[in-house]
Order: sequence, then structure tokens, then C-alpha cells
Amino acid sequence: MRVRVKILSGRAREQVVDVPDGSTYEELLGSLHINPEVVIVFRSGTPIPLDERVAADDIDILRVVTGGNR
Repeated sequence: MRVRVKILSGRAREQVVDVPDGSTYEELLGSLHINPEVVIVFRSGTPIPLDERVAADDIDILRVVTGGNR
């Protein structure tokens, strides 16, 4: 299955990724070498759980930046 992915981390970049049917979003992130603990995956503007099966939709991957005062 082909999925269009937009990665929003500093600058936006788009790519089309082929994933096996039945793959989860966590597996998709693994294929992109993205740590699932530092991103949020969105489909149509709605956050989706990483254990959900990949749908043939466009998705956005947003890198979450944390920090604070010392």
C-alpha cells in the first residue's frame, strides 16, 4: 500500500512510502527510522494511535520538541 507522508520537523518534506498491508503506524515510523516517542502522527488533522493499522490516506508526522527552564 502506498501512503503519502509529510514529515514536519524543522522543514517540511514529503515522500511516498510503500508499506505492507496490515502494517501499523509504529511499523511505518520504524521503516522511516523515526523514533515513535518523539512524534505525533495525524490523519486529516486528527492524532491517531500508533498501534492502528495504516490506511491509504495522507498522513502528517509532527516532531514534538520538549524542553524547559533549568
